[in-house]
Amino acid sequence: MQSLLQEIFWTSVVIIGYVYLLYPLIIWMVSCLRRARSGPHTVSVAPASFSVVLAVHDEAGRITSRIDELLALIATTGVTAEVIVVADGCADETADLARSHPSSMVRVIELAANEGKAAALTRGCEAAQGEILVFADARQRWAADALQRLLQNFIRPEVGAVSGELVIEAAPGVLAGIGLYWRYEKWLRRNEARVHSTVGLTGSICAVRRELFRPIPRGVLLDDVYWPLQVTMQGRRVVYDECAIAYDRLPDRPADEFRRKVRTLSGNFQLAALLPQALLPWRNPIWAQFISHKLLRLAVPWVLLTALVMSGLLGGPLYRTAFVAQLLFYGIALVVLAGGPGSRWPPASAAASFVVLNAAAWVAFWVWILGRAEVSWKKVAYDVPLPPS
Repeated sequence: MQSLLQEIFWTSVVIIGYVYLLYPLIIWMVSCLRRARSGPHTVSVAPASFSVVLAVHDEAGRITSRIDELLALIATTGVTAEVIVVADGCADETADLARSHPSSMVRVIELAANEGKAAALTRGCEAAQGEILVFADARQRWAADALQRLLQNFIRPEVGAVSGELVIEAAPGVLAGIGLYWRYEKWLRRNEARVHSTVGLTGSICAVRRELFRPIPRGVLLDDVYWPLQVTMQGRRVVYDECAIAYDRLPDRPADEFRRKVRTLSGNFQLAALLPQALLPWRNPIWAQFISHKLLRLAVPWVLLTALVMSGLLGGPLYRTAFVAQLLFYGIALVVLAGGPGSRWPPASAAASFVVLNAAAWVAFWVWILGRAEVSWKKVAYDVPLPPS
């Protein structure tokens, strides 16, 4: 019985170590080898036109300034373009304000009911005429050269889609730890893209060749993972351009960020059910990345709980030390989450964010299995910093 408990404990440790340490290390090493061996890229004709698709819901306070900003960015490219605003069942004046914009480049599609971002993006892409589809959100702000940077990637014919970089404003306490996690996530995405393609992208600043975009089923939560996977399964790459920058910030309350993460992680469960071909290594060129980066992380909360229980049941100084260390780690995290001392100490805030993210993954499973994923989070209104001049 003791040997079985030991095997379970060490299997749990290996899974956790693989997800957060070994897999990122392997990806980093392979990406370094790819960069060292890479030769000149094949170059084709630059895209002659593009369409910016902006799916919005109740954004009357932002829509005019956001359209103005996008048009200013378009003017710097010298490329034929249009802005398609999809007003997704707005109850305010969003659609009217967009229609009243004086630019002839702005087109408005108004959906009578709130169908969700996936359906809104699909409707906008069906109406788009540009060679490249550029996706933006209403809240974030882009750097002055961000649009040009995105488009430059399509000079390479093997590139089917590109993700920009989302820079999140620093935050205190638990949110500081989540910001640290986001920087780790971006580092991982950059290295995955150097190996082949990033697993998912930043939905608020990204672009895709129109012929590669596939309609997103209504109700899909992770549109920015669903359609990029379709691009890779068509034999093209999804690259990451860290020079195409958008600016954002975390919500003011950790509870809002927790709900957002629950919804995102619920989308990973949903995605595996909606796109089973992504689970097949002969269909998905980034199968190993998808399993390691997206799906195994969903198992980590259960594995953490297993490691804690097994180390508590096993005797001997090694397992007792492991058990106490885990209790200490979770204790520090709970103190920070309760607003106690240590919230400004980076290791403590990192521990708290680790617990929050894995608790969200645990909750996400139940939200998904109970069919509550689409109502697990509502939009939180907050302002974002302006890009540096």
